[in-house]
Amino acid sequence: MKLFKIAALSMALGMVFAACNDDYKKDYDPKPDPADKIGAPVASIAEGATVDAEATKVITLTYEKPVALNPDVPILLNDADAKAVVNEENRCEVRIDVTLAAGTAYKLFVAERAVAVIDAAWFAPEFTLNFSTEAKEIVSDFEALVNPNATAAAKAVHDFLVAEHGKHILSGAMANVNNNNDFADWIYSITAKYPAFTCYDFVHLPESGQNWIDYSDIKPAKTQWENNGLVGYMWHWRVPTDEQVYKDKDYNKYGFYNDDTNFSIGKALEEGTWEHECILADIDRVAEVFKALEAAGVPVLWRPLHEAAGNVANGDNGSWFWWGREGVEKTKELWKLLYDRLVNHHGLNNLIWVWTAQYGKGFENEIARAYPGHEYVDIVGVDLYDNLNEVQAEAYAALLDQTGGKKLVALTENGPLPEIDITAAPWAYFMEWYTNDAHVNKPATDGFGNTTEAYKACFDNPFVMNREGMPTLK
Repeated sequence: MKLFKIAALSMALGMVFAACNDDYKKDYDPKPDPADKIGAPVASIAEGATVDAEATKVITLTYEKPVALNPDVPILLNDADAKAVVNEENRCEVRIDVTLAAGTAYKLFVAERAVAVIDAAWFAPEFTLNFSTEAKEIVSDFEALVNPNATAAAKAVHDFLVAEHGKHILSGAMANVNNNNDFADWIYSITAKYPAFTCYDFVHLPESGQNWIDYSDIKPAKTQWENNGLVGYMWHWRVPTDEQVYKDKDYNKYGFYNDDTNFSIGKALEEGTWEHECILADIDRVAEVFKALEAAGVPVLWRPLHEAAGNVANGDNGSWFWWGREGVEKTKELWKLLYDRLVNHHGLNNLIWVWTAQYGKGFENEIARAYPGHEYVDIVGVDLYDNLNEVQAEAYAALLDQTGGKKLVALTENGPLPEIDITAAPWAYFMEWYTNDAHVNKPATDGFGNTTEAYKACFDNPFVMNREGMPTLK
Protein backbone atom coordinates (compact mmCIF):
# COMPACT_ATOMS: atom_id res chain seq x y z
CA MET A 1 0.00 0.00 0.00
CA LYS A 2 1.47 3.38 -0.99
CA LEU A 3 1.76 6.31 1.42
CA PHE A 4 -1.02 8.29 -0.25
CA LYS A 5 -3.44 5.52 0.67
CA ILE A 6 -2.55 6.00 4.33
CA ALA A 7 -3.23 9.69 4.06
CA ALA A 8 -6.59 8.97 2.43
CA LEU A 9 -7.40 6.51 5.19
CA SER A 10 -6.60 9.12 7.82
CA MET A 11 -8.67 11.83 6.12
CA ALA A 12 -11.64 9.51 5.73
CA LEU A 13 -11.69 8.96 9.47
CA GLY A 14 -11.39 12.68 10.26
CA MET A 15 -8.44 14.79 11.27
CA VAL A 16 -9.29 15.72 14.87
CA PHE A 17 -8.49 13.11 17.51
CA ALA A 18 -7.75 13.10 21.21
CA ALA A 19 -4.05 12.65 21.84
CA CYS A 20 -2.97 9.57 23.82
CA ASN A 21 0.24 11.13 25.11
CA ASP A 22 1.71 14.60 25.45
CA ASP A 23 3.95 14.25 22.42
CA TYR A 24 1.13 13.74 19.93
CA LYS A 25 0.77 16.43 17.24
CA LYS A 26 -2.49 16.50 15.38
CA ASP A 27 -1.21 18.57 12.43
CA TYR A 28 -0.47 16.26 9.47
CA ASP A 29 3.14 16.43 8.30
CA PRO A 30 3.57 15.24 4.69
CA LYS A 31 7.19 14.46 5.54
CA PRO A 32 6.83 12.83 8.92
CA ASP A 33 9.74 12.59 11.26
CA PRO A 34 10.66 9.07 12.47
CA ALA A 35 9.48 10.22 15.90
CA ASP A 36 5.96 9.67 14.61
CA LYS A 37 6.61 5.94 14.52
CA ILE A 38 5.13 3.87 17.33
CA GLY A 39 6.08 0.64 19.03
CA ALA A 40 4.14 -2.48 19.82
CA PRO A 41 0.84 -2.09 21.66
CA VAL A 42 0.12 -2.99 25.25
CA ALA A 43 -2.33 -5.91 25.27
CA SER A 44 -4.97 -6.54 27.92
CA ILE A 45 -3.74 -10.14 28.06
CA ALA A 46 -0.10 -10.85 28.86
CA GLU A 47 2.02 -12.95 26.51
CA GLY A 48 1.72 -16.61 27.48
CA ALA A 49 -1.10 -16.00 29.95
CA THR A 50 -3.87 -18.48 30.74
CA VAL A 51 -7.26 -16.81 31.05
CA ASP A 52 -10.82 -17.75 31.94
CA ALA A 53 -12.69 -18.26 28.66
CA GLU A 54 -16.07 -17.24 30.06
CA ALA A 55 -14.75 -14.11 31.79
CA THR A 56 -12.70 -12.87 28.83
CA LYS A 57 -15.03 -11.10 26.39
CA VAL A 58 -12.76 -8.37 25.01
CA ILE A 59 -9.09 -8.11 24.07
CA THR A 60 -7.70 -4.58 23.82
CA LEU A 61 -4.51 -3.36 22.19
CA THR A 62 -3.44 0.11 23.34
CA TYR A 63 -1.04 2.08 21.13
CA GLU A 64 1.03 5.19 21.92
CA LYS A 65 -0.84 7.30 19.36
CA PRO A 66 -4.26 7.29 17.69
CA VAL A 67 -4.54 4.63 15.02
CA ALA A 68 -6.77 3.49 12.19
CA LEU A 69 -7.27 -0.01 10.84
CA ASN A 70 -6.37 -1.04 7.31
CA PRO A 71 -9.49 -2.77 5.90
CA ASP A 72 -7.31 -4.76 3.50
CA VAL A 73 -5.27 -6.46 6.24
CA PRO A 74 -7.42 -7.99 9.01
CA ILE A 75 -6.21 -8.73 12.50
CA LEU A 76 -6.34 -12.51 12.98
CA LEU A 77 -7.26 -14.70 15.93
CA ASN A 78 -6.25 -18.30 15.22
CA ASP A 79 -6.10 -17.43 11.51
CA ALA A 80 -9.67 -16.08 11.43
CA ASP A 81 -10.66 -12.42 11.05
CA ALA A 82 -10.91 -11.06 14.59
CA LYS A 83 -13.31 -8.24 13.55
CA ALA A 84 -11.24 -5.60 15.34
CA VAL A 85 -12.46 -2.00 15.69
CA VAL A 86 -10.92 1.23 16.94
CA ASN A 87 -12.47 2.54 20.16
CA GLU A 88 -14.33 5.73 19.16
CA GLU A 89 -13.75 7.26 22.58
CA ASN A 90 -10.05 6.47 22.69
CA ARG A 91 -8.52 6.04 19.27
CA CYS A 92 -5.31 4.68 20.74
CA GLU A 93 -7.22 1.52 21.64
CA VAL A 94 -8.15 -1.33 19.31
CA ARG A 95 -10.95 -3.54 20.65
CA ILE A 96 -11.64 -7.15 19.74
CA ASP A 97 -14.83 -8.79 21.01
CA VAL A 98 -14.17 -12.51 21.52
CA THR A 99 -15.97 -15.73 22.36
CA LEU A 100 -13.28 -18.08 23.61
CA ALA A 101 -13.43 -21.84 24.07
CA ALA A 102 -12.12 -23.45 27.22
CA GLY A 103 -8.87 -25.39 27.11
CA THR A 104 -7.71 -23.82 23.84
CA ALA A 105 -4.48 -22.20 22.67
CA TYR A 106 -4.87 -18.87 20.85
CA LYS A 107 -2.64 -16.70 18.69
CA LEU A 108 -3.56 -13.08 17.98
CA PHE A 109 -1.65 -11.76 14.97
CA VAL A 110 -1.44 -8.14 13.87
CA ALA A 111 0.37 -7.93 10.55
CA GLU A 112 2.78 -5.08 9.87
CA ARG A 113 0.32 -3.21 7.64
CA ALA A 114 -2.84 -3.83 9.65
CA VAL A 115 -2.69 -0.74 11.91
CA ALA A 116 -1.84 2.79 10.69
CA VAL A 117 -0.85 5.84 12.75
CA ILE A 118 -3.34 8.69 12.32
CA ASP A 119 -1.92 11.90 10.80
CA ALA A 120 1.33 10.16 9.94
CA ALA A 121 2.59 7.94 7.19
CA TRP A 122 3.58 5.01 9.36
CA PHE A 123 2.14 1.61 10.11
CA ALA A 124 2.40 0.06 13.55
CA PRO A 125 4.86 -2.83 13.73
CA GLU A 126 3.85 -6.47 13.49
CA PHE A 127 2.57 -7.86 16.79
CA THR A 128 1.84 -11.38 18.00
CA LEU A 129 0.14 -12.42 21.24
CA ASN A 130 0.00 -16.03 22.38
CA PHE A 131 -2.30 -17.06 25.20
CA SER A 132 -4.54 -19.92 26.23
CA THR A 133 -7.76 -20.53 28.14
CA GLU A 134 -8.27 -22.66 31.19
CA ALA A 135 -9.74 -26.11 30.64
CA LYS A 136 -13.36 -26.40 31.70
CA GLU A 137 -13.63 -28.49 34.83
CA ILE A 138 -16.37 -31.06 34.42
CA VAL A 139 -17.05 -33.37 37.31
CA SER A 140 -16.96 -36.97 36.15
CA ASP A 141 -18.38 -39.99 37.93
CA PHE A 142 -18.00 -42.81 35.46
CA GLU A 143 -20.61 -45.53 35.68
CA ALA A 144 -19.93 -49.26 35.64
CA LEU A 145 -20.51 -51.27 32.46
CA VAL A 146 -24.13 -51.35 31.35
CA ASN A 147 -24.20 -55.14 31.14
CA PRO A 148 -24.40 -56.35 34.76
CA ASN A 149 -23.12 -59.76 33.63
CA ALA A 150 -20.01 -58.38 31.92
CA THR A 151 -17.01 -60.69 32.04
CA ALA A 152 -14.23 -60.06 34.53
CA ALA A 153 -11.90 -59.15 31.65
CA ALA A 154 -14.36 -56.61 30.22
CA LYS A 155 -14.75 -55.05 33.67
CA ALA A 156 -10.96 -54.99 34.09
CA VAL A 157 -10.54 -53.12 30.79
CA HIS A 158 -13.15 -50.54 31.67
CA ASP A 159 -11.83 -50.13 35.21
CA PHE A 160 -8.33 -49.64 33.81
CA LEU A 161 -9.52 -46.93 31.39
CA VAL A 162 -11.31 -45.17 34.24
CA ALA A 163 -8.21 -45.35 36.44
CA GLU A 164 -6.03 -43.93 33.65
CA HIS A 165 -8.42 -41.06 32.88
CA GLY A 166 -6.46 -37.82 33.01
CA LYS A 167 -3.17 -39.68 33.43
CA HIS A 168 -2.61 -41.36 30.07
CA ILE A 169 -4.23 -41.55 26.65
CA LEU A 170 -3.95 -44.98 25.05
CA SER A 171 -2.54 -45.03 21.52
CA GLY A 172 -4.69 -46.80 18.96
CA ALA A 173 -4.79 -47.80 15.32
CA MET A 174 -7.41 -49.08 12.91
CA ALA A 175 -6.53 -52.40 11.32
CA ASN A 176 -6.18 -52.68 7.57
CA VAL A 177 -9.50 -53.92 6.25
CA ASN A 178 -8.89 -57.64 5.77
CA ASN A 179 -8.60 -58.66 9.42
CA ASN A 180 -4.90 -58.30 10.23
CA ASN A 181 -2.35 -56.37 12.27
CA ASP A 182 -0.45 -54.98 9.29
CA PHE A 183 -0.97 -51.30 10.08
CA ALA A 184 -0.01 -51.78 13.74
CA ASP A 185 3.11 -53.60 12.55
CA TRP A 186 4.00 -50.62 10.35
CA ILE A 187 3.60 -48.23 13.27
CA TYR A 188 5.93 -50.44 15.30
CA SER A 189 8.46 -50.40 12.46
CA ILE A 190 8.77 -46.61 12.62
CA THR A 191 8.23 -45.97 16.35
CA ALA A 192 9.35 -49.19 18.07
CA LYS A 193 5.94 -49.00 19.81
CA TYR A 194 2.77 -50.99 19.22
CA PRO A 195 -0.62 -49.28 19.59
CA ALA A 196 -2.21 -50.09 22.93
CA PHE A 197 -5.54 -50.47 21.12
CA THR A 198 -6.26 -52.04 17.73
CA CYS A 199 -9.68 -52.06 16.08
CA TYR A 200 -10.94 -54.43 13.38
CA ASP A 201 -13.77 -53.90 10.87
CA PHE A 202 -16.56 -56.28 9.82
CA VAL A 203 -16.73 -54.52 6.45
CA HIS A 204 -16.15 -57.78 4.55
CA LEU A 205 -18.61 -59.83 6.58
CA PRO A 206 -20.64 -60.92 3.50
CA GLU A 207 -17.51 -62.51 2.00
CA SER A 208 -16.25 -64.03 5.28
CA GLY A 209 -15.13 -67.61 4.79
CA GLN A 210 -13.42 -67.00 1.48
CA ASN A 211 -9.70 -67.64 1.17
CA TRP A 212 -8.80 -63.96 1.56
CA ILE A 213 -11.07 -63.03 4.51
CA ASP A 214 -12.40 -65.12 7.38
CA TYR A 215 -13.59 -63.45 10.57
CA SER A 216 -13.77 -66.79 12.36
CA ASP A 217 -9.97 -66.57 12.39
CA ILE A 218 -9.55 -64.52 15.57
CA LYS A 219 -5.77 -64.84 15.64
CA PRO A 220 -5.07 -61.11 14.94
CA ALA A 221 -7.27 -60.02 17.85
CA LYS A 222 -5.91 -62.76 20.12
CA THR A 223 -2.34 -61.70 19.31
CA GLN A 224 -3.14 -58.14 20.33
CA TRP A 225 -4.83 -59.23 23.57
CA GLU A 226 -2.19 -61.79 24.52
CA ASN A 227 0.41 -59.02 24.25
CA ASN A 228 -1.62 -56.89 26.72
CA GLY A 229 -3.24 -54.75 24.02
CA LEU A 230 -6.92 -53.84 23.85
CA VAL A 231 -9.18 -55.11 21.08
CA GLY A 232 -11.98 -53.29 19.28
CA TYR A 233 -14.40 -54.07 16.46
CA MET A 234 -16.48 -51.71 14.33
CA TRP A 235 -18.76 -52.32 11.37
CA HIS A 236 -19.05 -50.71 7.98
CA TRP A 237 -22.29 -52.66 7.64
CA ARG A 238 -22.76 -53.58 3.99
CA VAL A 239 -26.30 -54.49 2.98
CA PRO A 240 -27.94 -55.37 -0.37
CA THR A 241 -29.41 -52.72 -2.62
CA ASP A 242 -32.69 -54.65 -2.98
CA GLU A 243 -34.37 -57.99 -2.27
CA GLN A 244 -33.21 -59.68 -5.47
CA VAL A 245 -29.59 -58.84 -4.71
CA TYR A 246 -30.15 -60.30 -1.23
CA LYS A 247 -31.56 -63.53 -2.65
CA ASP A 248 -28.78 -63.79 -5.24
CA LYS A 249 -26.07 -63.02 -2.64
CA ASP A 250 -24.54 -60.67 -5.17
CA TYR A 251 -22.06 -59.09 -2.77
CA ASN A 252 -20.74 -56.74 -5.45
CA LYS A 253 -24.05 -54.89 -5.06
CA TYR A 254 -23.84 -54.52 -1.29
CA GLY A 255 -22.97 -51.15 0.23
CA PHE A 256 -23.04 -49.02 3.35
CA TYR A 257 -23.22 -45.50 1.90
CA ASN A 258 -26.65 -44.04 1.19
CA ASP A 259 -25.60 -43.55 -2.42
CA ASP A 260 -24.81 -47.25 -2.80
CA THR A 261 -27.95 -48.88 -1.42
CA ASN A 262 -31.68 -48.27 -1.05
CA PHE A 263 -31.80 -50.46 2.05
CA SER A 264 -34.35 -49.12 4.54
CA ILE A 265 -33.55 -49.08 8.24
CA GLY A 266 -37.26 -48.65 8.93
CA LYS A 267 -38.10 -51.86 7.06
CA ALA A 268 -35.19 -53.63 8.74
CA LEU A 269 -36.76 -52.90 12.11
CA GLU A 270 -40.10 -54.47 11.05
CA GLU A 271 -40.46 -58.17 11.80
CA GLY A 272 -41.47 -60.25 8.78
CA THR A 273 -39.57 -58.21 6.18
CA TRP A 274 -36.63 -59.50 4.14
CA GLU A 275 -34.65 -56.54 5.45
CA HIS A 276 -35.28 -57.67 9.04
CA GLU A 277 -34.25 -61.21 8.14
CA CYS A 278 -31.09 -59.80 6.55
CA ILE A 279 -29.91 -57.77 9.53
CA LEU A 280 -30.65 -60.54 12.04
CA ALA A 281 -28.58 -62.96 9.96
CA ASP A 282 -25.72 -60.45 9.89
CA ILE A 283 -25.91 -59.82 13.63
CA ASP A 284 -25.89 -63.56 14.27
CA ARG A 285 -22.72 -63.95 12.15
CA VAL A 286 -21.04 -61.20 14.17
CA ALA A 287 -22.18 -62.91 17.35
CA GLU A 288 -20.31 -66.08 16.37
CA VAL A 289 -17.05 -64.10 16.15
CA PHE A 290 -17.69 -62.49 19.53
CA LYS A 291 -18.49 -65.89 21.07
CA ALA A 292 -15.13 -67.20 19.89
CA LEU A 293 -13.42 -64.15 21.35
CA GLU A 294 -15.28 -64.52 24.65
CA ALA A 295 -14.29 -68.19 24.83
CA ALA A 296 -10.67 -67.06 24.34
CA GLY A 297 -11.05 -64.53 27.17
CA VAL A 298 -10.88 -61.49 24.88
CA PRO A 299 -13.10 -58.49 25.74
CA VAL A 300 -14.12 -56.20 22.87
CA LEU A 301 -14.62 -52.46 22.64
CA TRP A 302 -17.60 -52.72 20.26
CA ARG A 303 -18.43 -49.67 18.12
CA PRO A 304 -21.28 -50.31 15.65
CA LEU A 305 -23.42 -47.72 13.80
CA HIS A 306 -20.60 -45.17 13.79
CA GLU A 307 -21.09 -41.66 12.38
CA ALA A 308 -24.82 -42.25 12.08
CA ALA A 309 -25.68 -38.54 12.08
CA GLY A 310 -23.13 -37.74 9.36
CA ASN A 311 -23.07 -33.97 8.98
CA VAL A 312 -24.91 -33.08 12.18
CA ALA A 313 -25.39 -29.52 10.94
CA ASN A 314 -27.91 -30.86 8.40
CA GLY A 315 -30.02 -32.61 11.01
CA ASP A 316 -31.68 -35.87 9.96
CA ASN A 317 -30.73 -35.15 6.34
CA GLY A 318 -27.02 -35.14 7.10
CA SER A 319 -26.30 -38.89 7.25
CA TRP A 320 -24.07 -40.68 4.76
CA PHE A 321 -24.64 -44.25 6.01
CA TRP A 322 -27.90 -46.19 5.66
CA TRP A 323 -28.21 -46.67 9.43
CA GLY A 324 -28.66 -42.92 9.83
CA ARG A 325 -30.72 -42.18 6.74
CA GLU A 326 -34.15 -42.22 8.41
CA GLY A 327 -33.28 -40.13 11.45
CA VAL A 328 -31.84 -40.57 14.91
CA GLU A 329 -34.87 -42.33 16.39
CA LYS A 330 -34.53 -45.21 13.92
CA THR A 331 -30.78 -45.38 14.57
CA LYS A 332 -31.36 -45.57 18.31
CA GLU A 333 -33.94 -48.31 17.79
CA LEU A 334 -31.42 -50.31 15.74
CA TRP A 335 -28.76 -49.78 18.42
CA LYS A 336 -31.12 -51.22 21.05
CA LEU A 337 -31.96 -54.15 18.77
CA LEU A 338 -28.22 -54.84 18.43
CA TYR A 339 -27.79 -54.71 22.20
CA ASP A 340 -30.75 -57.00 22.83
CA ARG A 341 -29.75 -59.50 20.15
CA LEU A 342 -26.11 -59.75 21.19
CA VAL A 343 -26.43 -59.49 24.96
CA ASN A 344 -29.82 -61.01 25.75
CA HIS A 345 -30.41 -63.40 22.84
CA HIS A 346 -26.81 -64.60 22.32
CA GLY A 347 -25.71 -64.09 25.93
CA LEU A 348 -22.53 -62.20 25.05
CA ASN A 349 -20.91 -60.56 28.05
CA ASN A 350 -17.50 -59.55 26.70
CA LEU A 351 -18.67 -56.38 24.91
CA ILE A 352 -17.96 -52.79 25.96
CA TRP A 353 -20.43 -50.63 24.04
CA VAL A 354 -18.97 -47.55 22.32
CA TRP A 355 -21.31 -44.95 20.82
CA THR A 356 -19.98 -42.48 18.22
CA ALA A 357 -21.37 -38.98 18.73
CA GLN A 358 -21.17 -36.80 15.65
CA TYR A 359 -19.69 -33.58 17.03
CA GLY A 360 -20.42 -30.17 15.55
CA LYS A 361 -19.79 -26.90 17.34
CA GLY A 362 -23.08 -25.38 18.40
CA PHE A 363 -25.05 -28.61 17.85
CA GLU A 364 -25.00 -29.98 21.38
CA ASN A 365 -28.79 -30.43 21.40
CA GLU A 366 -28.62 -32.53 18.24
CA ILE A 367 -25.80 -34.64 19.70
CA ALA A 368 -27.87 -35.29 22.82
CA ARG A 369 -30.95 -36.17 20.76
CA ALA A 370 -29.02 -38.91 18.93
CA TYR A 371 -27.65 -40.52 22.10
CA PRO A 372 -29.15 -44.01 22.75
CA GLY A 373 -29.14 -43.52 26.55
CA HIS A 374 -26.92 -44.28 29.51
CA GLU A 375 -28.33 -47.79 29.88
CA TYR A 376 -27.02 -48.84 26.44
CA VAL A 377 -23.63 -47.08 26.25
CA ASP A 378 -20.34 -47.55 28.09
CA ILE A 379 -18.06 -45.12 26.23
CA VAL A 380 -18.84 -42.15 23.99
CA GLY A 381 -16.51 -41.49 21.08
CA VAL A 382 -16.05 -38.88 18.39
CA ASP A 383 -14.38 -39.07 14.97
CA LEU A 384 -12.29 -36.01 14.10
CA TYR A 385 -10.36 -35.38 10.92
CA ASP A 386 -10.50 -31.76 9.69
CA ASN A 387 -9.27 -29.23 12.25
CA LEU A 388 -8.80 -31.98 14.84
CA ASN A 389 -6.29 -30.08 16.95
CA GLU A 390 -8.34 -26.88 16.83
CA VAL A 391 -11.54 -28.49 18.12
CA GLN A 392 -10.52 -31.53 20.18
CA ALA A 393 -10.71 -29.75 23.54
CA GLU A 394 -14.19 -28.37 22.93
CA ALA A 395 -15.38 -31.65 21.39
CA TYR A 396 -14.16 -33.59 24.42
CA ALA A 397 -15.83 -31.17 26.83
CA ALA A 398 -19.10 -31.23 24.87
CA LEU A 399 -19.31 -35.03 24.89
CA LEU A 400 -18.37 -35.40 28.54
CA ASP A 401 -20.90 -32.73 29.43
CA GLN A 402 -23.56 -34.40 27.27
CA THR A 403 -23.30 -37.61 29.31
CA GLY A 404 -23.23 -35.72 32.59
CA GLY A 405 -19.67 -36.95 33.17
CA LYS A 406 -20.95 -40.52 33.47
CA LYS A 407 -19.18 -41.99 30.42
CA LEU A 408 -15.58 -42.08 29.29
CA VAL A 409 -14.88 -40.16 26.08
CA ALA A 410 -12.57 -41.48 23.34
CA LEU A 411 -11.21 -40.15 20.07
CA THR A 412 -12.60 -43.10 18.13
CA GLU A 413 -11.17 -42.06 14.75
CA ASN A 414 -8.58 -39.51 13.72
CA GLY A 415 -6.58 -38.71 10.60
CA PRO A 416 -4.03 -36.12 11.75
CA LEU A 417 -2.28 -37.31 14.89
CA PRO A 418 -3.66 -35.52 17.94
CA GLU A 419 -1.61 -32.96 19.78
CA ILE A 420 -1.60 -34.44 23.26
CA ASP A 421 -2.92 -32.02 25.86
CA ILE A 422 -4.18 -34.27 28.59
CA THR A 423 -5.42 -31.35 30.69
CA ALA A 424 -7.72 -30.15 27.90
CA ALA A 425 -8.79 -33.41 26.24
CA PRO A 426 -8.03 -36.50 28.35
CA TRP A 427 -9.31 -39.00 25.79
CA ALA A 428 -9.53 -42.63 26.93
CA TYR A 429 -7.73 -43.47 23.69
CA PHE A 430 -7.21 -42.23 20.15
CA MET A 431 -7.45 -44.38 17.03
CA GLU A 432 -5.38 -43.49 13.98
CA TRP A 433 -7.10 -44.49 10.75
CA TYR A 434 -5.04 -46.82 8.61
CA THR A 435 -3.12 -46.06 5.43
CA ASN A 436 -3.55 -48.85 2.89
CA ASP A 437 -0.57 -51.20 2.58
CA ALA A 438 1.71 -48.98 4.66
CA HIS A 439 3.45 -52.16 5.85
CA VAL A 440 4.40 -52.86 2.21
CA ASN A 441 4.94 -49.37 0.78
CA LYS A 442 6.57 -47.98 3.96
CA PRO A 443 5.64 -44.33 3.23
CA ALA A 444 7.58 -41.48 4.82
CA THR A 445 4.23 -39.72 5.22
CA ASP A 446 0.91 -41.50 5.79
CA GLY A 447 -2.39 -40.81 4.03
CA PHE A 448 -3.18 -37.91 6.36
CA GLY A 449 0.11 -36.07 6.12
CA ASN A 450 1.59 -37.50 9.32
CA THR A 451 5.34 -37.97 8.97
CA THR A 452 7.26 -40.79 10.60
CA GLU A 453 8.78 -38.13 12.88
CA ALA A 454 5.26 -37.07 13.93
CA TYR A 455 4.40 -40.68 14.78
CA LYS A 456 7.54 -41.01 16.88
CA ALA A 457 6.79 -37.77 18.73
CA CYS A 458 3.19 -38.82 19.42
CA PHE A 459 3.95 -42.38 20.52
CA ASP A 460 6.90 -41.17 22.63
CA ASN A 461 4.77 -38.57 24.41
CA PRO A 462 4.90 -39.27 28.17
CA PHE A 463 1.11 -38.98 28.40
CA VAL A 464 0.60 -41.64 25.70
CA MET A 465 0.47 -45.28 26.78
CA ASN A 466 1.46 -47.85 24.18
CA ARG A 467 1.08 -51.61 24.29
CA GLU A 468 4.55 -51.99 25.77
CA GLY A 469 3.40 -50.04 28.84
CA MET A 470 0.11 -51.90 29.33
CA PRO A 471 -0.49 -54.21 32.30
CA THR A 472 -2.07 -57.57 31.83
CA LEU A 473 -5.84 -57.29 32.27
CA LYS A 474 -6.64 -60.97 31.88
